[in-house]
Amino acid sequence: MADISSSAKKAYKKALKAKKKKLKTSHWLFIQKGDSGKEIASKVFTQFAVLVLIVCIAILGNELRLSISTKQLNTSLQDLYNKYISSEIFGEKGELLPSANALLAINEDTAGWVTIEDTNINLPVVLRKTSDGNEYYLNRSFDGSTNKAGTLFLDYRSELDYKDRSDNLIIYGHNQKDKTMFGDLANYKKNIEFYRDHPIIKFSSNYVADDYKIFAFFVTPVEPHQTADGIIFDYHNYIDLSDREVFDEFIDNINLRNEITTPVDVKFGDEILTLSTCSNEFEPSRFVVFARKVRENEDTVVETNRATINPNAKEPDWSVIYG
Repeated sequence: MADISSSAKKAYKKALKAKKKKLKTSHWLFIQKGDSGKEIASKVFTQFAVLVLIVCIAILGNELRLSISTKQLNTSLQDLYNKYISSEIFGEKGELLPSANALLAINEDTAGWVTIEDTNINLPVVLRKTSDGNEYYLNRSFDGSTNKAGTLFLDYRSELDYKDRSDNLIIYGHNQKDKTMFGDLANYKKNIEFYRDHPIIKFSSNYVADDYKIFAFFVTPVEPHQTADGIIFDYHNYIDLSDREVFDEFIDNINLRNEITTPVDVKFGDEILTLSTCSNEFEPSRFVVFARKVRENEDTVVETNRATINPNAKEPDWSVIYG
């Protein structure tokens, strides 16, 4: 009987101690009867701070989850693509490449694959020829799942099949902080060494693979109010370059802003590939990389030792933007 009583006393003391500890712990956080106005204000502020901390942890956790999901999907798609590309044989014009068939089985909007060697830019490109084509893949992964990293996509006005091909193929993609999608494009900014190591973009449509030599890149504003004269370079509207005057206007605008000078020449009739992503200097802004397709019977060598930073490049109107 004494043993039971002693055991009960111990259990009671333990429970009482736990209750006191709980009350003590909650006293600094929860409003208690008899709290002064200062204590109440302090506890309200503390509760708000704890709530903010919880929300921040949830947001960061979700960001991490989405980043991991994006990387896993990209890796699986790269593995699938690489199964075919190393031994891909180009058949008759109009015949789909085996790699394209494999990707089309996952996403019928598949239009090609873009690669800049030794970067994270080694990804599928889609084309959705509908009025919402330039918004549809902003927050949608290649497999159709929702993800803020989105998918690389061609301007919906583009033509890209075995019969027709736009003169300027514009590919859009997010500038992700984790360097997925077009996150690595920022490495070109005023960085001649990175350009010298990465002067070529490989782009394969569903029918043929081509190499493109990079000849320009720069940061540019998007809205007229961001410039002193109210004029912006709407590079995204230069898709049809079949008119010589339009072509020259397009290239002149690029050369005016180009951060680099290179030995890569561009002439009327060349096919252009444009990579466009958001930039971080101001909102909204874009960082754009331009390349021209390697011509028939031309090699892919770029004399990058002759490339330099262009000191006369037209910069954004910083005084207006930050005015």
